[in-house]
Amino acid sequence: MTERLYLSDPYLRRFHARVVRTLWRDGKLAVVLDRSAFYPEGGGQPGDRGTLDGASVVDTQEQDGDVLHLVDATGWNAEEVEGVIDWNRRFDHMQQHHGQHLLSAAFQRLHDAPTVSFHLGEKTCTIDLDCPLERLTADALRSAEAAANESIWQNHPVIARDFTGAERARLTLRKEPVKGDRVILVEGVDASPCGGTHPRRTGDVGCIAVLRAQRWGSGATRVEFVCGNRVVRQLIQSTDTIARAAAALRVAPAEIVEGATRLSGEAQARRKAFEALEAKLSAQVAEQLIAAHPSGAISHTVEGGMQAAKLLAGALVARGRTALIASGDGVRVHLCFARPQGSGPSMSSILKNVLPIIGGKGGGSAEMAQGSGDGSRLTEVLAVAKGQADGA
Repeated sequence: MTERLYLSDPYLRRFHARVVRTLWRDGKLAVVLDRSAFYPEGGGQPGDRGTLDGASVVDTQEQDGDVLHLVDATGWNAEEVEGVIDWNRRFDHMQQHHGQHLLSAAFQRLHDAPTVSFHLGEKTCTIDLDCPLERLTADALRSAEAAANESIWQNHPVIARDFTGAERARLTLRKEPVKGDRVILVEGVDASPCGGTHPRRTGDVGCIAVLRAQRWGSGATRVEFVCGNRVVRQLIQSTDTIARAAAALRVAPAEIVEGATRLSGEAQARRKAFEALEAKLSAQVAEQLIAAHPSGAISHTVEGGMQAAKLLAGALVARGRTALIASGDGVRVHLCFARPQGSGPSMSSILKNVLPIIGGKGGGSAEMAQGSGDGSRLTEVLAVAKGQADGA
């Protein structure tokens, strides 16, 4: 069983160890040591990276009490090695993981919202809370964030060790332990069973920023957040995004909301004007088609996709005619078959009969049906449809 050096000293960056054995796992050579400062993946925290005698450790996993160091190598001969932890990554994970403890404690203390799971991602972290989203208003999110940050800035000592017997019984644990006796304790703030890496003082977390919350599953809420240096990176990214958005809108960064609102209003006005022109054009085309085809169903092809086909079909139906309209979209074709209400051929039946010709899908009612498929046999499709509509 590998001795876990990170449990007693999470700040240990270099260590020497003896190679116990090697094996293959998931196509990678795995080195087992008698002692290791590498944290293996678990409890929502990814495994450490680094090097063993210069060979890259690309993943760290646990198996039967041993820490498996998956290395970028095809063979291994050394009996003793020097391990070097990727410290920037480790410290980032310590910030995120301990920040999660403080944030989860704040949500439970302030809003009776216990954490049921935690994920430490490459860019952001999430906790899933057993609490409906409706209870976690913007003010609730900010208050939990503020309480967690207050715990950070008070720079409390972080105690990480095994607690047993009467000493353990005196602790009010935020959650039940899964295995082992190790507890991460911040006096007056939180006590939680955990085997992960944590800083010696809460101040090392730096700060916490809650980014967003969303409904997750049945009655749960997923909260996305970042801690420490990730907050700085998020601020840089957000500032850059705001600057580029302001430049695109040709406004100052502080005027983005007003600029976006104005642009949205202008776009909506243009869209309504465009739709009015489309309707007017469809009416004119319908009049021309009716003049050219005084009787029978009218089949016609337009540009503009299904929306254009529906507009023309609607204009023809409004004038008492049966419409068999198609519109190409690259290699596909969209079909809209429609007729006035009352007796007449079933548009859904006609569409169902022609869809096999184009290998398409669709459906509808007796008055209107829509579908799409391969456009290479469009002429045949419209001819068959017109024959069935006129012969009904």
